[in-house]
Amino acid sequence: MRVSIVSINYAPERTGIGVYTTGLAEQLAADGHAVTVHSGFAYYPEWRKSEADRGRLYRRETVNGVDLRRSWLYVPQRPSALKRIAHEFSFVVSAALAYLFAPRAERTIIVLPPLALGLAIGVLARLKGSRSILHVQDLQPDAAVELGMLKPGMLTRALYVLEALNYRLCDRVSTISEGMRRKILGKGVPAQKTLMFRNWANDALVRPGERMTGLRGEWGLAAEHFVVLYSGNLGRKQGLDSLLDAAALLAPEPRIRVVIVGDGAEQPELVARAQSLRLSNVMFRPLQPLERLSELLATADLSVIPQKRAVTDIVLPSKLCNILASGRAVVAAAPPSSDLALILAEGDCGVRVEPEDAQALATAILQLANDPARLAAAGASARRYAEQHLTQVALIRRFAAQALE
Repeated sequence: MRVSIVSINYAPERTGIGVYTTGLAEQLAADGHAVTVHSGFAYYPEWRKSEADRGRLYRRETVNGVDLRRSWLYVPQRPSALKRIAHEFSFVVSAALAYLFAPRAERTIIVLPPLALGLAIGVLARLKGSRSILHVQDLQPDAAVELGMLKPGMLTRALYVLEALNYRLCDRVSTISEGMRRKILGKGVPAQKTLMFRNWANDALVRPGERMTGLRGEWGLAAEHFVVLYSGNLGRKQGLDSLLDAAALLAPEPRIRVVIVGDGAEQPELVARAQSLRLSNVMFRPLQPLERLSELLATADLSVIPQKRAVTDIVLPSKLCNILASGRAVVAAAPPSSDLALILAEGDCGVRVEPEDAQALATAILQLANDPARLAAAGASARRYAEQHLTQVALIRRFAAQALE
């Protein structure tokens, strides 16, 4: 089947939505579909393009069997709410033009955000006689309002109207968690129109490994150090202030080291705050190459997923999948009814704490650090859960069997 995928993010981006769009496109191509991807020039999570891509309007290449067509987008150095709107709108316009003049696809998969992409590509897909699948990675209007990035008013009402048009226009709507699916059903989308398409673990790359990795040596982490790892985007949704507060509470435990690996819009503020708190037990390191992902996750004795309370029901952190595949226990901030909490409970692979509760986070870290048997058992359970529920090929083929029927 001829399949078009339209997504603002794509490889070589190493974290976030681009990882999953790339995996989907390449697996569909490997399974014999003719796949065209319309994407922007890579910029995430650093919020900057490479020197080679700056000023370019369009580029077409074939990568791992995928016809990849990149179009220009505006990338602000310091993304504010208004600059994000301009950033997303620039891609919607350029991607719509590229899609319009590309050969017709029998199926079109539209990856959200950006929110306006659903309307633009959904209309064009109908005009071109292509059935469309709206894949929702982020409930963007809800997240923006809950995080205080946008104030309730005319703009937010317009965004909710746009969201409703997206759902009505596209033939199917998929999303990555049951909590997000419930939110979508609550917005009036019929149940028979929805699909579940979870993000997966990179099981071809991520394996449990010995904790004394090359990265420990490079970063000055000794065998006696208990490494607590956060790896991923350093943004507002991640609630990393609570991790820094927990690190301050753990300062009397010299063996515990908190390692924050990644990049993102909030990085300068987080580094400045760690310095102001004199957190000698915290280190920041840049996002690592994909080929070192398994080594990075093995470096941890324990991984953490802090979150803002406002977004716990409308996001499912994709980093969870690779953490579980690495065979490491997790301490995650989530309410008990959230998908994240339910996965931890079902898999028996970690500890749940309330979001934005630094004391609870510090206590859970210390308890696991002092209980090696419990820590090892949770890590083994994590790996089993990943093998049973989060394998890449199985999840993509299950989705394709429903979405491309």
